[in-house]
Amino acid sequence: MSYDSPEQLGAFADEHDVTYDLLSDADSAVIREFGILNTLISPDDPEQAAGRSFYGVPFPGVYVTDENGVVTEKFFHRHYATRESAGTIRNSVLGGILARHAAPAVELGTDQVRISAFLSDRAMQFETQSTIHVRFELEEGLHMYGRPLPEGYIASEVTVPDTPGLRVGTVQYPPTHPREFPQLGVTLNVYEGVVDVAIPVTPNVEVFHRSNPDRPEVVDLPLSVLYQVCSETICYTPRTETLSLAAPFQPLLTPGAARRAR
Repeated sequence: MSYDSPEQLGAFADEHDVTYDLLSDADSAVIREFGILNTLISPDDPEQAAGRSFYGVPFPGVYVTDENGVVTEKFFHRHYATRESAGTIRNSVLGGILARHAAPAVELGTDQVRISAFLSDRAMQFETQSTIHVRFELEEGLHMYGRPLPEGYIASEVTVPDTPGLRVGTVQYPPTHPREFPQLGVTLNVYEGVVDVAIPVTPNVEVFHRSNPDRPEVVDLPLSVLYQVCSETICYTPRTETLSLAAPFQPLLTPGAARRAR
C-alpha cells in the first residue's frame, strides 16, 4: 500500500515489472486510520525540505495475521527506508529457525560443543534488517551459564565488533533455566542442549564505502563468542572463539540494470 496515486503506481509497476496489485491510499487515509503515519516527516519543517515528498508515508512495517485475519505479530521501523527481512519474519512467525541449507553459514566445534553461525536470509539487502543466528549444540550432560550470575562465573556471550556498513541491534539471548548445584550451594542460570542466540544486523549507507574492492558483493560479519562448558563435576577452560561469516550482499539495481541482468 502506498500514498502514491494510481497513475504513479502504474508507472512504477511497469518500470520495475511488478506483477502483483499495488494499492493507492489517497491522502494517506488508511495509513492514518491504522495510526502508522510517519510523524518524523513534517510538511512544514524547513530542515525536512528534501523529504517533503515523503510526507504521508507510514512507518514501514509488516502485519502478520492468522487465517481469521487477526493480527498475531507486527514488525515496524522508525526510518522510512528500513525493512525487516523475509527470513527474520518467517522465523519469528514459525516460532523457530527454518533449515539453513540455503543460507550462508560457518561452524567450528570441540568435544563439548558445536558452534555455528548462519544468516536468516540467502543475502543481505541495503537497509533491510536480517538476523545472524549463533547456535550452540551442547553434548548431553553439559551446560553453559547465562545471565544473571554471581561473581566468578562466566556467562555465554556473543558480540559483533564495529563493522563499517553494518548497524548491529541488541543481541537476543534465549531464556535460561535455573539449576541447583548442591555441592556449590548455589542455583545458577544455565543453557543446555541447543541454544540459539539472535543478532539483528542492517547494512547501511557505509556498506558502499567499504575497503574490500575485490569483493563488493560480500559483507564479512565478524563474531566473537565467549563461553564456558561445564559438566556435573568439572568446568572446562573458558574459551573465546572468532568466526567470520561471509554474507552475500544484494546490490542496488536501477530498473535498466535489472533488465540487462535478466
